[in-house]
Amino acid sequence: MSWLAQYFLHPAFVLPGLALAAVPILIHLLSRLRYRRIRFAAMEFLLQSDEQNRRRLILEQLLLLLLRVLAVVLIVLLISRLVIDPSGLLLLRGATAHHVLILDDTLSMRDQSGSVPAFERAVAVLERLLSTGTWHPRSVRITILTTTSPDRPLVTDRELDGALLQELIPRLKNLRCSWKAASPVPALNAAAGILSADSGITPAVHVITDLRHSDWIDRPDVIQALADLEAVNAGVHLIRVAAEPGDNAAVMRLHSDTSSAAAGVPWRLSATVRNLSEKRMTDLAARITIDGQEQPGRVRIGDLEAGGSQVVYHDLTFRSPGRHLVSLHLDDDCLAADNVRSLTVHAAAERRVLVVDDRGLQEDAGFVTAALSAEPRLTGIVSDVRTSEALTSEPLERFDCIYLLNIRELPADAVQQLIRYVRSGGGVAWFPDEQAATDWYNTALQQTDRELFPVTLGVIQEISVPDDPSAEPPFAHPVFEDHPVFEVYTAPDSPFADLTRFEKWFRPADEHEPRPGVRVLGRLTTGDPLVLEHRLGRGRILTFLTSAGRRWSNWPVPPAAPAYVVMHLRLHAYLQRPDDSVGRLEIGEPLSMQWSLRDYTNLVELLLPADQDAATAEDSDEGLVRLEARPVPPDGDRAADDVLGFTTERIDRPGLLRVRRFTENGNAEETWLAVNVPVTESDLAPADPAVLLRSPELKDVRVVEGDTVSALRTADFGRELRWVLLGSLVAVLICEQLLSLRLSFHPEGRG
Repeated sequence: MSWLAQYFLHPAFVLPGLALAAVPILIHLLSRLRYRRIRFAAMEFLLQSDEQNRRRLILEQLLLLLLRVLAVVLIVLLISRLVIDPSGLLLLRGATAHHVLILDDTLSMRDQSGSVPAFERAVAVLERLLSTGTWHPRSVRITILTTTSPDRPLVTDRELDGALLQELIPRLKNLRCSWKAASPVPALNAAAGILSADSGITPAVHVITDLRHSDWIDRPDVIQALADLEAVNAGVHLIRVAAEPGDNAAVMRLHSDTSSAAAGVPWRLSATVRNLSEKRMTDLAARITIDGQEQPGRVRIGDLEAGGSQVVYHDLTFRSPGRHLVSLHLDDDCLAADNVRSLTVHAAAERRVLVVDDRGLQEDAGFVTAALSAEPRLTGIVSDVRTSEALTSEPLERFDCIYLLNIRELPADAVQQLIRYVRSGGGVAWFPDEQAATDWYNTALQQTDRELFPVTLGVIQEISVPDDPSAEPPFAHPVFEDHPVFEVYTAPDSPFADLTRFEKWFRPADEHEPRPGVRVLGRLTTGDPLVLEHRLGRGRILTFLTSAGRRWSNWPVPPAAPAYVVMHLRLHAYLQRPDDSVGRLEIGEPLSMQWSLRDYTNLVELLLPADQDAATAEDSDEGLVRLEARPVPPDGDRAADDVLGFTTERIDRPGLLRVRRFTENGNAEETWLAVNVPVTESDLAPADPAVLLRSPELKDVRVVEGDTVSALRTADFGRELRWVLLGSLVAVLICEQLLSLRLSFHPEGRG
């Protein structure tokens, strides 16, 4: 009966109904047996006179019998709900149908809400469609695309027959769902391009998908792609294979203020977890792993309302220096792929800060080092207090950031060293005092494209102390913007802004707002800017228009001292030089790296993340990819051969990616990157077909359930011949009645 399912919506009625077509024939045969034939002399004359009409009567009786049989057949077809399948007639017309099948293999197809994962159901539907296509030899051609790689078809314009089916089935069995996010638009456009170039065929497109709301609804680009398919007369069948989505929570973000830490020192991790279900989720919890080893304790998340999210914090301590992979794992739900998120961290034996103080007693440097590294075993920070000569005598790359306190002026070579340091990612904090040479600050540090200082320094503003000792001094207090460095001041009910008092500060010479690219992070209650931030290259520069010691404020002494300590610890984390040996990447983003030819050769090795879909270690691929870096085109004064680089999009699974580069002497140096899945695939809410199809441009688009699809169909899939059959039945019954009236005996009425 399965072969009838491609032609009828109720195939169970077909065979019994066709058996009823024999009833008129049986009645006709039985009616001929009702009389005995007896010849007598008087009938011979009548038989001879009727001989000339006998053949006409037999034909009319056979025609009447045919009409009655046809009426029964038409009634059976109406009850069985015959549907058109033009591809079944294409062979008779000498044409073929070209079916483009698009298999959705995006991350959301890993949904396990039903008894079978959505991707497995999609592959089963695809196999079923291909199997039924072989029932029409030489009339069906197919192309199979995937949503994530429409430029690499599984099959391109092949005639569907038994041999191709035998080739495809093993390949489909081994096909794996990707970890990528992708819009259906590129695949739909690829299908339109394939079909528009193929004339003399009946085109059809079948998209086997979970039909998510975020992919299909309120997407003008999707509507346009579907309309382009209709422009080439292609019918589009969206075959939905996803079950009703179950509970799904996802780790949307895993973050820390810095990717660097110190061994043995607590390091804070923050995670954003979201409930993407339609109902409340309770008692959520997570576990932490470092380099695959589960850590003691659980991260409690608690209850999350539908659509709600929550940020949780957790402190970790790395027992040994080096690079580490930190992962947060939620308990399994219907989409396990988004329950894990990772980042890489470099835990150094210690973190170093250069504090440059050109004042004789270096008192201000003492306050800063007390805040940063009074106990290095607790903060992991070691402060190196030097004069400005260290800027040219020390390799600045050793330091996380540099404090510049009480600088009068610097030699040109020191300025160049600072510029290179900041451009490469280093952070600088300025704290000028009264010995600052303002002309030098306003010229040497503010050259175009080399701005180390954000504003033009003016005069020092000083609050005069009243003569009356009992009078309250009119001190200025800071007012900070929402910024991670100053959270201790902006937290609700924090008293520290009011407890911090400033007597002196630099007022910028310009009355107008700072130039573009400079952000004011804090002002005094007088309205004057106090803290400014700007960037130079990859580095950050924070400028405090006051000193770091107690000569101009009570910042480093009680009662303001606790906030002063917290601020400097956060300032170190914020300014910290990024560690290029660790990073992160999201699947779908290209991996791009550049380096100086003096540092590494052009040979690159990628050690891909472990294959999580492999059943055993033997099933996993090798995971080693060798690339050759090429010269990067020149930029400004830099020659083309100075820099090498590469870009690749071959990172297609989550986990730890190691990039290995080689020095001239053959030593290998690695960069670790945490590869995570795209968060856009976590929302499994299904699309409403009525909303999708209400667009007037979409006339030949149909949405069907995967369980009901059993055969390849063309543009008018699902259109019943109800009215054609009903009209034909009426015509047949009228003809049958007229012919019956003609052949029946009706005596003339008597006058």
